[in-house]
Amino acid sequence: MSLLSVFSFGSRPWSLSGIAPPWGNRPSLLGHVEAHIRPDHVGLVEGGEALPDEDLVQAGKGFSWAPGALDGAFGHHGGGGTAKQVAAAVLRALRTLTQKATSKNAAALYATLCKHATLEYIDPLLAAVMGDERLKPERLHAIAQWLVTHAPDREPVKVGVALLGLFRAEEDRDLLLTLGRHEEFTLYVAVALSNVEERHERTLWQLAQHVTGWGRIQIIERLAGTQDEHIRAWLLREGYRNDIMVEYTALICATTGDLLSALRLPEPDDALLRGAGEILSALIHGRAGPAEGIGEYSQGAETAELYLEHLQNREATLEQFLVVSTIKQFLEEELGEAHDPNLEWHQRLEKMQGLARSILSRSDWTERVWAGLASNDADTFNTAATAARVLDIDIWEIYFERLERGESHHWYFVLQTDDPTRIDRVITLAEERLPLELIATGPADELGLGPVFQHHSALDFVLQALRHFPGRGWPLIRAGLQSPVTRNRNMAIRALSAWDKRLWPAETKLVLRTALEREPNGGTQEAMRKVLAGEELEY
Repeated sequence: MSLLSVFSFGSRPWSLSGIAPPWGNRPSLLGHVEAHIRPDHVGLVEGGEALPDEDLVQAGKGFSWAPGALDGAFGHHGGGGTAKQVAAAVLRALRTLTQKATSKNAAALYATLCKHATLEYIDPLLAAVMGDERLKPERLHAIAQWLVTHAPDREPVKVGVALLGLFRAEEDRDLLLTLGRHEEFTLYVAVALSNVEERHERTLWQLAQHVTGWGRIQIIERLAGTQDEHIRAWLLREGYRNDIMVEYTALICATTGDLLSALRLPEPDDALLRGAGEILSALIHGRAGPAEGIGEYSQGAETAELYLEHLQNREATLEQFLVVSTIKQFLEEELGEAHDPNLEWHQRLEKMQGLARSILSRSDWTERVWAGLASNDADTFNTAATAARVLDIDIWEIYFERLERGESHHWYFVLQTDDPTRIDRVITLAEERLPLELIATGPADELGLGPVFQHHSALDFVLQALRHFPGRGWPLIRAGLQSPVTRNRNMAIRALSAWDKRLWPAETKLVLRTALEREPNGGTQEAMRKVLAGEELEY
């Protein structure tokens, strides 16, 4: 049966097939997703992440959200007065289109859907749709499919997906799974699939393996409490991972996957131990973050002890070295949970500290760190570099050599020094490598995000350090004062404010006055005025 089947409405036929598409000839988002799926490839192939409507969505914003990030960050659906008003307007437009399928009515609905963020009103809309007896289900279903399969704008597609979730239509399953592989839609697809299928957990699990960002997080939240042993095992070995923050999924995976029982087995597999370590680290680091921390994991003490015991008789990796170091630091915090006599950590504290010391004192860690630092694999190098800092190994020269070779993401690390000789080398390299003339194109109010601003970001790190080294790097400061990135200009001003004016080059005041005259940002203007007047800036 065609997606645009003709239904009867009194004596006049009702059909969407003859209306003029409100979007003209723009390509559908579903078609874009389908074009970036390969049978042997997880998720989407290169180019699939950027949706065709991106330019329209970001017009005038100056920055962009990662797929699913906006809906993920603000997480819970609205339901206040404004949301109900928008839901009522959408319901009226839906009702009108189900009554009479005309180009005018379709355009009115589409314009309303494009105007509002779906997340803000979808819950009251669905509740209103389910309570409206005047809506003909088969026509509503046809409208939902029409939006999902043809619309070129993300908000109408999201509404279409949400509406499909009201129908237990097997024909929609594959459609939803396809669209859900783009993380802008995963949340809506996951909710819809949960409504469409009685046994939806395996379907959600299938989709979760094709997403790694906010989509993965949103599906994991919906798999919380599952009793499916295969899913629970996957949560502990792979499911907890995501490209946003492991902290968002760590507690759900630890509890739903029953990490404690898994570690009580005499010979846990390597994948389980790797997952256990990353989950424990995330829970410890997550105490001050946006998600639940180790304090919310009631089985944390025994789980950590078992983890350390299993590593006693194994050749631990550098990643596990870092996990053990994190646990040890947590155990040594004077005011932390580990020293609370009312918590289980306290009873296990001495034993765990001994286990951690035993692992960390192995004689081959330094050798393995140096081997990792020689690797061209970014993850291997970064792990080794982090371990080097734990072992108090000075690897500044390693970072500098890699920066000289063109690995431009190391500017931050080479500036973590108070050695003037090293700073002089960094400044010289920055003046040679950074295209200062291309950076100093004139002030604007740019946020400076994305690959196009990579040199501006590098300059930021250098400028931030120059305030501690008066008189050094004036060409970099001068370029920063003329950068379109507001942060560059602010960093340059802060550097100058920390210098004794006797160290200012002769042209400094003229450059500053010229920058002040052209400055578009009010806060930056005020900072420039204060620096010219000799007033101190607040840090």
